[in-house]
Amino acid sequence: MALRGDYIVLKVQQHSSGSSANEVIAESTSVSIDFSAEFLETTSQTSGLNQTGIAGKVSGTASGDYLLALAGTQFAALFALMNAGSVIDVQIERSGTKFLDGECVLTSLSLSGGLSDALATGSYALTFSGDMAV
Repeated sequence: MALRGDYIVLKVQQHSSGSSANEVIAESTSVSIDFSAEFLETTSQTSGLNQTGIAGKVSGTASGDYLLALAGTQFAALFALMNAGSVIDVQIERSGTKFLDGECVLTSLSLSGGLSDALATGSYALTFSGDMAV
């Protein structure tokens, strides 16, 4: 499967036998990455009618869909990580250029099939843990 250069690609860092290689997570057909920050209110009587505040914690999630390979190896690999409660190293890139990396926990994994056994699909959701480095 060729990846178009305008896709955002989410990769899982695989560690095996002393080497590591980033692999596209589950042959993603779509990925959505969302970050949000808390607003902690600090308004006091001296603020008058103006709300004041400071930044709170930042949290993020990623989710996506994938086509299941014939052998189903990517679902099995993701399920093994989820079932073990593993913290996963991930990398986010576009057109081969990495722009974020960090750790996450796989919080959701699904698999569904239709009328054709050749077109099984699935979805996943991740919650980022700690600081996503730029």
